[in-house]
Amino acid sequence: MPIHTATQFWIEAGQMSGDPHHRHQIEFSNDLAQFFDNNSRAAEVVTIRLPNGTMHVRPLTYRGTDYGQWTEQWRLGLPTVNMGGPAYAGRVILFRRVAIGGSYIYDLEVENVGSAAANGWRNHAQAHGEVGTTGGPNGRDFGWW
Repeated sequence: MPIHTATQFWIEAGQMSGDPHHRHQIEFSNDLAQFFDNNSRAAEVVTIRLPNGTMHVRPLTYRGTDYGQWTEQWRLGLPTVNMGGPAYAGRVILFRRVAIGGSYIYDLEVENVGSAAANGWRNHAQAHGEVGTTGGPNGRDFGWW
């Protein structure tokens, strides 16, 4: 199943980037960023809905980088703790694509690595979708269905 047809995508957050007090920016390869719809990628914004129903329009920025060879990369700024978002670093993030009218929003859940919910996401992706690990020295597990 290609990621652009999936409705749910989880990824280990790792250390995250951004302000050390928030650590709310997560980076994706171009392949993984295909989970987010074409309009969101073109506008470079994603609407994130937190579990309490609060919605935030957040930047999804293309940040290609040259590491001796060109690497296509995207950075998503998630809602910070000050905005009501959870702590992300070292946890697992799940995005659920929800169609509303002619566009999409992305429900957000965050769980601890090894929690029953995070293990369930992994198992569901293994059975009904795809799983993998990002590249680099600190690869992060991910999956979708």
